[in-house]
Amino acid sequence: MRIIDVTGPIETGMWTYGPPYPDVQIEEIEQPDFIEHATYSWRFELGAQTGTYLETSLHVRRDGPELIEVPVADLMMRDAAVLRVPCEPDQRIERADLEACGVEVRPGDAVIVATGWDSHWDEDDFVSNCPWLSYDAMRWILDREPFMMCGDMPRFDSWEDPQGFWDEFFDQGTLLLAPLVNLGAIEGDRVKLTALPLKVVESCAAPCRVVVME
Repeated sequence: MRIIDVTGPIETGMWTYGPPYPDVQIEEIEQPDFIEHATYSWRFELGAQTGTYLETSLHVRRDGPELIEVPVADLMMRDAAVLRVPCEPDQRIERADLEACGVEVRPGDAVIVATGWDSHWDEDDFVSNCPWLSYDAMRWILDREPFMMCGDMPRFDSWEDPQGFWDEFFDQGTLLLAPLVNLGAIEGDRVKLTALPLKVVESCAAPCRVVVME
């Protein structure tokens, strides 16, 4: 079995969604006075949607579940379908693009859309210029009743031309996992995915470590 880490790194100065989301800061703290021998530690400042994160409908609805309520067993070795749609910057992904992949998506799957956009992880346009899905493309995915929607882009929708699929997305209780990296290392069309977020109380989302097994 091959294990592929598809988690993006978290580091100082990395991309964010802009204010009021905080800038990412990771810095070493000073030596504690109460410890005699040398010790080293760090403090983190970051938002819930930092790096590769898992998110529930609480992001848009006060009555949505906290992320901590998602059973960890549901996030282990989840069947996943990989849809490869190589994209240009700001490309609108259409239903036909997903159908052309020829990959079966089964109820309860995690659906992974791999566009190659993870190559822009460290670029200034990673958030602003990423590919996104048309309403019909997202509807095609939701009609297959996935447990989780995943991709290597930080936004599934366009900020300039919103597609209006989020109510339907969260009505189904679909989880969102993004952005992923290293999807090009996956060889198969169907794999097992494990996504383990930080165990944070009272949050819609948290960074997580994600691995794919095939």
